[in-house]
Amino acid sequence: MIRPRRNGDRIPRHSEAGYSLIEVMSALVILAIALTAVFATFISQQKSFTVQNRVAEMQQNLRQAVEYMSRDIRMAGYGIPANVTIPNGVVATGVTSIRSLYAKDNTTGPDQIYVLYFFDMDDNQRSTWNTATMASGAGTVTVDNTGGFLSTGGELVIVTDLVKAQLFQTVSKTTTALNFGGAIYNGFADNAYSPGSPPPAPSTVAKARFVRYYIDSTTDPAHPTLMVDRMGGLTHQPLADDIEDMQLAYGLDTNADGIVDAWRNEMGGPNLSVPAEIPQIRQVRLRFIARTRLPEVGWSEKRPELGNRAAGTTVDGYRRRTYDIVIDVRNSGV
Repeated sequence: MIRPRRNGDRIPRHSEAGYSLIEVMSALVILAIALTAVFATFISQQKSFTVQNRVAEMQQNLRQAVEYMSRDIRMAGYGIPANVTIPNGVVATGVTSIRSLYAKDNTTGPDQIYVLYFFDMDDNQRSTWNTATMASGAGTVTVDNTGGFLSTGGELVIVTDLVKAQLFQTVSKTTTALNFGGAIYNGFADNAYSPGSPPPAPSTVAKARFVRYYIDSTTDPAHPTLMVDRMGGLTHQPLADDIEDMQLAYGLDTNADGIVDAWRNEMGGPNLSVPAEIPQIRQVRLRFIARTRLPEVGWSEKRPELGNRAAGTTVDGYRRRTYDIVIDVRNSGV
């Protein structure tokens, strides 16, 4: 039998589970430490990923630059039996002809190199031949086929009888002829092949690859770019981004024994005379410095010495890679 509750009786209390303030604060401290560690790991991994991604991009730029330039340097002089005339000042003051390559040394900046060769790599760029003797002073050459040549002109063309050669620039074409004129690469005597000595028929008519490689560090100083100038009045094209320096040297075979026995840094100066030593070039040493697209906080580095150019004096946050390759020149000798 349950007795009714009377006034004055004590009401029983039930036990309630919970956390004390000290326990809550301790848990928050532990959670904060764990989150800090997780966040620090995330930041570290993100930074590592970003750096590796930028380095990979930089290495890809280097590979692309080397691939294109190596091909052209190896081919320098191919299909061209003798020097072709160019206007004074196109590559350097006092230089009025070129057969294979010409380089400009710079001890305070990147070097430059000009390359010329006969371009008949595939069906789209194939050569043809003249079907009639090119008249002295003529501004046109009658050919077997104009397929592959641009109707709008602007292309450099070699005409050669395998003894002499001349460089022209097209302005238009028909189904049977290439027309020259109004450009700087049109040779002697008002577009003639050579005064009193036009090429006989058949002579080879083919596109010429005449290019200059240089580094443009003025358009966007934060992102220097390796450029190719196709030397026919066409727009200069970017080849590889964030290439900071390019230095070249030339291996000569001075006694015609097939072995490189001397190295030079420049043409037109005390280290490499023009044109006497150019046919002796058997190798080109090509060196690049590439850098990451963006500087890295906390990274301290400056541009290293390369070739005959001194190291930079400004410490910045760019990571860099240097690439050094020696390229055999197959066609520089005459």
